[in-house]
Amino acid sequence: MIEDWNRIERPQLVARRMLEGFADLPVVDCGPISHGHGRLRAIYGMTTTESSFKSILGFGILLLAYEAGLLRPGQTVIESTSGSLGVSLALAGKILGNPIELVTDPNIPVVTRRKIELLGARLHIVSGPHPTGGTQQSRVELLRALMAAQPDMFWTDQNDSDLNPAVYRRWLVPSVEPKLDVDWIDAAIFVVGTGGHFVGLSEMLRGHGIPCYVADRVGSATFGGRPGPSVLRGIGNMNTVPKVIGSNLHLVEDVYYATDEDAAEGVQELAQRGIYAGGTSGIAFKCASRLVAETSARNILTFFPDRGDLYGDLFLGASPGAELVRAAA
Repeated sequence: MIEDWNRIERPQLVARRMLEGFADLPVVDCGPISHGHGRLRAIYGMTTTESSFKSILGFGILLLAYEAGLLRPGQTVIESTSGSLGVSLALAGKILGNPIELVTDPNIPVVTRRKIELLGARLHIVSGPHPTGGTQQSRVELLRALMAAQPDMFWTDQNDSDLNPAVYRRWLVPSVEPKLDVDWIDAAIFVVGTGGHFVGLSEMLRGHGIPCYVADRVGSATFGGRPGPSVLRGIGNMNTVPKVIGSNLHLVEDVYYATDEDAAEGVQELAQRGIYAGGTSGIAFKCASRLVAETSARNILTFFPDRGDLYGDLFLGASPGAELVRAAA
């Protein structure tokens, strides 16, 4: 499709075709959960060029911005990101001809940083966390300073833009819905960062009479929790309640919380089933089990948004052999 990366013909068509491929996500049967009292199926969101499903949002939000007349060819795009969306925006911007400026923090995984750099986007890294709002708040403050210095930039504003859930309504839902046996599903539970995919999927599922729950991390203030740190990226918020989810709370049946330790347990249980997922997916898995234990729902649908690559062995744990070597040393 792309003959010359230095001169891409019909860039929006190329981007749309890539996006259609990104949105064609499989639905995986994960087997029994909650000691055999329930069963889990997951939309598997990691089959894209990035290690998460954010390729859908990065491409989609720029294409919708073009459609709405909000973005011009050659106009610089800016966004705050913990990493994955940044990779997607960097690739989409390269194809569409829009320079990309990304604000992130020192915790960005090395592999994610190199992906972004090799795609030609520019990174701005904050020095550290805000005293109360964490790295998210530090990134927002730096982003606003950069926009004040260069006001012609287009801010995708993933937290508050209506384009965010519109991307998932437009591309993800039509692709995934035919793969779901909605008569089988008793309830659904999804993690929330900005809330875009939660809104799109929950609107569709609730139309079939299926209640939708949230799996959030301890330390997230999105649903009224006490803000606190976490090693997880892309789930929860310390400094704000994104408008995307805040204006759609009527879609949320209830919220289940899990810790970083729960995430590790979930990742390891999934790995034992041959599913290599990241910590956010581990949260979804553990909260789905609790949903079965605490409600009458037995057949659960979730969404696994991240692969384990970004975390290395952080959640998988060291092998027993490695522990023996360390002990011997």
